[in-house]
Amino acid sequence: MLGYIVWGDGPKRPVLEERRLAGGRFMGLTMGAAARPWGPLAQARARRAARRLWEAGVRYAVFPVDFPYTALFLRQGVAPIETVSLRRALAAPLTWRRLERLGRSPAEAVVGLCGDRMSRELWDGAKALALRYRYVLLDAPEGGELARELRREYGISLLLRPSPDQLERADALLLFSPRRDLTGENPILYTLYPGGEGGRGRLPLVLPPALADQAEPNCDREQLAAALYAQGAVTAEDLLGEIPC
Repeated sequence: MLGYIVWGDGPKRPVLEERRLAGGRFMGLTMGAAARPWGPLAQARARRAARRLWEAGVRYAVFPVDFPYTALFLRQGVAPIETVSLRRALAAPLTWRRLERLGRSPAEAVVGLCGDRMSRELWDGAKALALRYRYVLLDAPEGGELARELRREYGISLLLRPSPDQLERADALLLFSPRRDLTGENPILYTLYPGGEGGRGRLPLVLPPALADQAEPNCDREQLAAALYAQGAVTAEDLLGEIPC
């Protein structure tokens, strides 16, 4: 089960109980904010709370944005839910939408994808874009296997091992791993790897207001979006409808 951590006004002793939120099911942990959050008593209380969450079977949780005990919880085996997988799932359809907004047709738009390994998410994203656009550049190990499948089943060609210059000139560039040799000045850029959530290439995660309003003010709503998506409580279409182009 996923966890949901509430930190702020609350009881001195942490409270652990199942919680329903925005259509998702969580093991909720409510912790009152201590006057001295780094004092030994507050640290010990937080450590016990993290251990109780772990003993309840929680390995990933939605954390508050101002939570002072994230590192402590990590040491106890409870980590913030990752959002990269959801960003990768949304990248291809959001790229379509933004290319349409820019007036780039499927016959003329150039889309580049890069990764240091051919993950399932990169495979799916490259395939979805290749089925829609004529010019798709793929720079990833074992990209030839996908290229052969597309040629055999759909008569579609991929350009493998594109040069940095070709990637720089793409209308859209999706990076599944860092590329220090590229400027990232493409009209559309998504940095879809851990640590790539900030900066110009960030793909935002936005919950519908009716769901976001059910969370605490300091809840990390991007983590909550990932948690609800993982549980099937919100769809990719719901999230795409909230992301500005």
